[in-house]
Amino acid sequence: MATEQLPDVEANLKRSITLPQAMGVSFHQIVGGGVIALMGTAIALTGGGAPLAFVIAAAAVVVYSLPLAALGSAMPVTGGRYTYAARLFSPTWGFATMWFSVLVTVQLSLMALAGAQYVHALAPAIPVRPLALLVMTVFFLTNLAGSTFSNRIGIVLGVIMLVAFLLYAGVGLRQVQWETFTDLAPHGTGNLLTAAALLTFAVTGSSAVAEIGREMKQPGRDIPVSMIGGIVIAVALYVLMAIPSVGVLGAEQTAGKPMTLVADNILSPAGFAFFVLGGAMVSVIGHINSLLLTATKPVLAAVGDGWFPARLGAVNKRFGTPHWLLLLLYVIGVTPVLAGFSVAAIAGMASVALTPVIAIMIIASCRLRARYPHHYADAPFRMRRGIHLTTVVIGVAVLAVQDYLLIGKLTIEANLALLLWTIVGFTVWVLRHRRVAAASTPAPAASGSPA
Repeated sequence: MATEQLPDVEANLKRSITLPQAMGVSFHQIVGGGVIALMGTAIALTGGGAPLAFVIAAAAVVVYSLPLAALGSAMPVTGGRYTYAARLFSPTWGFATMWFSVLVTVQLSLMALAGAQYVHALAPAIPVRPLALLVMTVFFLTNLAGSTFSNRIGIVLGVIMLVAFLLYAGVGLRQVQWETFTDLAPHGTGNLLTAAALLTFAVTGSSAVAEIGREMKQPGRDIPVSMIGGIVIAVALYVLMAIPSVGVLGAEQTAGKPMTLVADNILSPAGFAFFVLGGAMVSVIGHINSLLLTATKPVLAAVGDGWFPARLGAVNKRFGTPHWLLLLLYVIGVTPVLAGFSVAAIAGMASVALTPVIAIMIIASCRLRARYPHHYADAPFRMRRGIHLTTVVIGVAVLAVQDYLLIGKLTIEANLALLLWTIVGFTVWVLRHRRVAAASTPAPAASGSPA
């Protein structure tokens, strides 16, 4: 059978993303989920231990982000969540990671609904779901204008968000009842660790920078710096905000509640509005912006291997954006809002879908080291073999525990959606895997950036 000529889907992508822009992607991917969606949940589980739970979660994520950072430094690619598994294991493994990465796009609905709920607390006349749809649509259109333009917006949004969140933290810290923190595990160590496991999902978003390696100016350096740096900066902010979130009114009043409850008590009306619009809402739209930037990349890489028709991966030559893929992922992202899914159902689907994807990428870092030692040795960021293996084992174990805890919290509608998505994915695989197997898979380039 003749070898199929595959499209060069990366030809029009622009190498324009700088280190500050990559840090912005990493930071926004973390902050949108953690502070806005999960603070009340963390307090409900841990009480005064909520700040410590964030620290434990961050430590766990840093451990398994180290092999991801090494992988990205040695092998900067487009669509790492597909390419790493496809090149280092097999195209079928790549398809599986890509397919479930696409499902993570439902985070668009999760973030937009969370932000809209905060705005609704400020202005009850504004309906939640229409506002969520408006936010997603605006940033979908923004991303069509090109990744560099979108990331510049992300940097501006990041500054506004930091000011709003630091205002909340600064004013709140002066009103904290410090006796709240005399017992950091009032509900038991088990609940503290459970909260930390749940919060790891909020901190894992920095791995998204591995999706845009071929669009970075210096990916070997910028991927590990932005990945680990984004975690450290974001979690420092988490802790500063978690302390007043539980320490001002007490855990009993704030458990399971949004931070607007505390913000309304400690800030002036103008400050409260700025916190909601400039902090909560901006963090949400920043997360949406960076998610749209990175979510197309695994599918784009899969198009290059023949899993989908070449037309789906068409890249606009003027803006360097895959416009059809952006449209497709936008439709997937907004569907849960249109279908009336709850925030809990959306979060469950996204969490369970992402965890095995990250685990496969972690294991792939060992595969790269074994198969292409010269690429690993030439990478700006690398680890000793023993440390590397230890971080991989610990990371996979942490992810397994995290998924176990999350699966137990899935709603019926989330289970059905996951099942349907899996069936559709298997059908696509059956229809396309022979075509992909017949096509040639390019070998890693000698430059140190295997593709």
